Amino acid sequence: METMDELTEKFSLNSNVQFCLDPIIGVILQITSKRSFCEISLFGGQVLSWRPITQEHEVLWKPRVERYARGRAIRGGVPICWPWFGAHATMQDFPGHGYARITNWKLASIDEGEEGVTEVRLVLSESDLALSYWRSEVSLELKVSIGSTLDIELTTHNGGIQEIEFTEGLHTYFLVSDISNIEVLGLEGADYIDLVNQNESCTQCGAISFDGEVGRIFLENYSTCIIRDKGLKRCISIEKSGSKSTAVWNPGLQIASKMDDLGSLGWRNMVCVESANALTDKITLAGNHSHKHHVIYSVSLL
Repeated sequence: METMDELTEKFSLNSNVQFCLDPIIGVILQITSKRSFCEISLFGGQVLSWRPITQEHEVLWKPRVERYARGRAIRGGVPICWPWFGAHATMQDFPGHGYARITNWKLASIDEGEEGVTEVRLVLSESDLALSYWRSEVSLELKVSIGSTLDIELTTHNGGIQEIEFTEGLHTYFLVSDISNIEVLGLEGADYIDLVNQNESCTQCGAISFDGEVGRIFLENYSTCIIRDKGLKRCISIEKSGSKSTAVWNPGLQIASKMDDLGSLGWRNMVCVESANALTDKITLAGNHSHKHHVIYSVSLL
């Protein structure tokens, strides 16, 4: 993995990008463009923060006190779940939500566009788990376009001849004024698996509001979702393609109190609305083919 000094020298022509070094998770990119500010960690290939210049508040949530631990997945921002979403189907000792979010990524390119949009491209580095899991030439690429919108494209390349199957997700945490002030629109009338109630099959009635733990996976769902936040007087739009599932999650007080990076208060200011290919919505990818999972996040005033 390249050091911060090597990266600084290699990408020295990119005037709006700085590198900083966290003693635990390593190199973080700080991008300041004409339109927004963004941070990306090379550990996990994870967008940590994004704030358009039109917004007083961050769009993405992260803990008030970052409790980073070496080799542990980072909570907050946009964790990348790949090549499985949730627990592995058969291997209990495999990490939850895959290994992409606990692996160092390689910075491949930075392009400063004329319209105030900066494009950062990362590729997933090889790891022992990757080599043991895939008996094929499989690679993962992330393209993040940072401007007045946050545009994330996750591409799985199957360079081998054997067909592969995988699940995936962008486990995005959004900052909200208070969980009691918000509702999630766009999933009205859709069927979902209720993870809180023994995976019961249900149908969403109206917008999603929150009065306790919520964990729902909407299968065969292609909807654009909107987080309507009366407290911050804004709407966050999540528009996607290449994604057949949508997950909505907030742990509630009882679960969050057991999590050192959420605690008894942190859960009140976050909600996860995740674009995914989860459970039975797995991707089957033929040899020498690619799959693109594309999401655009935008913010508007309420």
